[in-house]
Amino acid sequence: AGGSSFGVTKVKSKEEILPAIAKAFNEGSKVMIESFISGTELTCGMYKTADKTTVFPVTEVVTHNEFFDYDAKYNGQVDEITPARIPEKLSKRVQKITAEIYDLIEANGIIRVDYIVTKENEIYMLEINTTPGMTATSFIPQQIRAAELKISDVMTDIIENSINKLS
Repeated sequence: AGGSSFGVTKVKSKEEILPAIAKAFNEGSKVMIESFISGTELTCGMYKTADKTTVFPVTEVVTHNEFFDYDAKYNGQVDEITPARIPEKLSKRVQKITAEIYDLIEANGIIRVDYIVTKENEIYMLEINTTPGMTATSFIPQQIRAAELKISDVMTDIIENSINKLS
C-alpha cells in the first residue's frame, strides 16, 4: 500500500505467478492478488465544504504500458484526458458514485477515486486516494483546471472549511 503501483505485476500464465509474488514481497510484507478487469480507466476527484459539493470532471487514463504502473505514471507513458471521452451519462454516474463514496468514508478535503469501466459500462472502483497527488501534472490539478476553477480558490475553500469546523 505504498502507492505508485510498486511491486504490481500483470500475470498472464501460471509460470508467472511465483516471480510476481516474489516481486511483490520485495515491496512489502503482504501480497494481494486480484483479477484483471479489462476496460477504460477513469479517475474522478472532489471535495466538500459545509456550503457546497464540488465534483471535478472525470479523467480518462490511457496507458501505453500493460497497466497504469510507476513507469506510466512518472515517465510519460500515459495520456490523461480531461474531460474523459465517455458519454455524458457515464460521466455523471462516475461523479455520483464518487460523491457517494466521499460521504460513505466520511472524507475531508480532496479525494480522488479510480475506476475501471468495462465495455458493458459496468463500473468497478479500484481505489480511493484520500491524499491525491497535487503536482502540476497530477490528476486533481488537471481536473480543477478543466472545471475552470483555480487551485488557490479550492485550497482556500478547504482550509476555511476546516477552520470553521474547529470553531
